[in-house]
Amino acid sequence: MDRGYGGKLVKIDLTRGKIVEEELDQKILKKWIGGKGLAAHYLYENLDAKVDPLSPDNILFVSTGPATGTWLPLASKIGFFFKSPLTGIFGESIMGGNFPAVFRWLGYIGLAIHGRSEKPVYLYLDGENVEIRDASDLWGLNTEETEKRLMEELGRDIEVAEIGPAGERLIRFAAISHGHGTRMRESKAGRTGGGAVMGSKNLKAIVLRNPGKPIIRVYDEEAVRRNAKKFVEKAIGDPLKSGVNSYRRYGTPITLSATQANSAIPSRYWEYVETRVYEALDPEALRENFYKSSVACWNCMYSCGKISVIEEDGQYKGIVTKGPEYETIFAFGVLNELDDMKPVIALNLLADRYGVDTIEMGSLISLVIYGYEKGLIKLDRPVRFGDVDSVYYLFQLTMERRGIGYDIGEGVKHLAKKYGLEDVAIHVKGLSPPAYDPRSLKGMALSYATSTRGADHLRTTSYAYEMKGILDKDDTSPEKVRFLVDVENLFSIHDSMILCRFGRFVYEWDFTIDILNSLTGYGYTKESLSRIANDIHTVIRRFNLATGMSPKEDYLPKRLFREPGKTLSGGAKSLSLEEFESMLKTYYRLRGWSEEGVPQEVTV
Repeated sequence: MDRGYGGKLVKIDLTRGKIVEEELDQKILKKWIGGKGLAAHYLYENLDAKVDPLSPDNILFVSTGPATGTWLPLASKIGFFFKSPLTGIFGESIMGGNFPAVFRWLGYIGLAIHGRSEKPVYLYLDGENVEIRDASDLWGLNTEETEKRLMEELGRDIEVAEIGPAGERLIRFAAISHGHGTRMRESKAGRTGGGAVMGSKNLKAIVLRNPGKPIIRVYDEEAVRRNAKKFVEKAIGDPLKSGVNSYRRYGTPITLSATQANSAIPSRYWEYVETRVYEALDPEALRENFYKSSVACWNCMYSCGKISVIEEDGQYKGIVTKGPEYETIFAFGVLNELDDMKPVIALNLLADRYGVDTIEMGSLISLVIYGYEKGLIKLDRPVRFGDVDSVYYLFQLTMERRGIGYDIGEGVKHLAKKYGLEDVAIHVKGLSPPAYDPRSLKGMALSYATSTRGADHLRTTSYAYEMKGILDKDDTSPEKVRFLVDVENLFSIHDSMILCRFGRFVYEWDFTIDILNSLTGYGYTKESLSRIANDIHTVIRRFNLATGMSPKEDYLPKRLFREPGKTLSGGAKSLSLEEFESMLKTYYRLRGWSEEGVPQEVTV
């Protein structure tokens, strides 16, 4: 009986030029589902946690799940997993676009990429063949140029995931990019440095030949189609909860309105919880003045991607880019207090071409400016908040790996230690947080501290439940922690299937269980899936501890406890260390870990 899996795992040794395809044991697939679950299992079993993340011994594991590329909306997602060169722990990042669906249609469930090629190469997959091809002529090209060159050589019926110069230069927060080319359907596996892992392996790109006709293998086709229709009905039937209309109209930037209203948008490098440049970055003004069209990942009704065009005269005239997303507006605009949307759009395009995580890039620039303005560091030239040239200067130094730019490219832990900024730097386990301040949204404090990859908003999206009023923003009770653990478990299943996080208020537990069983026929229950999700977290936890990470790192920066976040009206938002520690202890208990945060072994 077909269980709804693409089936083939391809193991690629770039050092030896060896390629092996194998069918995965159904017992493993049933236990770990796919995506994040399968990657956690594979890396835990096959990767030495002590390896240098930029050495040939690191593994880049690329995987989809049973939902990927099916008729289900918001199911064109693929995950990249590795030991992170930025944080030194489990690295994970999920990418959308068309690439994930095509990967699945070609009959693959995963790639396990080992070793390092002596010269630049790209991988070519067409469902029948997997080839390691020379990429010497692609090395040095930006992401747009790379995709265009490959399309010129191979035709337009390909999908590409590639790195830009940032990945080649081993900037530790380099991204894996997709969809630049001529299609403007750009998506990135942006966080934790997957682009640097590809660069360290001399792997420029992964190229898929689109088969043209989707080949979908599921357990119960009729039930899957019925559930796809049900998703649309549920999303349209409750648009305020599902968010479909907001995403279609504004894309992710609409979130800025909510965080500003909730005093939850970190500004001026976490000094404020509201931004004084809101009017300049207003999502309504962005929509009216710059949006020209919408784009979507394959089979997605949300169409959250927006094509922005700068038409008015000036230095930015003629810029066309997908975005900027909310987090990019936050990182380049809000944190650095830029009071003009045009340079934010331009920086978005620049970051996309270089192939770099905008959250990390904007955050590190802001940290340097904050340190300079506070008199904590000295630079060759002055920099200041609100100054576009300061942001561009530090961005270019980073991309060129010169001066303080080299240290920025090594990540926040390295930068803070070298320049004496450890008391003011905001990060968890080496990952800079996204745009939700835990002094205002208390659930985010726990989310940042316990996320499997460092400070992260997507493992629980606590902010969404808090800003919608489903959870009390200031509550730190055990009941709230229980809710967040339950949501985190659900999202671990989503990341294994793989489903887009924007479907969270439609793909709730009962619906998810029904869908997964229609895909696989395994008869999962909430109890069995919660157990699987907890095992996924436990395996990753054990891997992270094996890297040398201490449970004591499950904390926020002391500055967030010590320094209230200022509001524009003169008020402040604060976070209690005692309440946070209470949440953390409850979290450990609910996960079944020791009081010190150490889990037991997990077996298949």
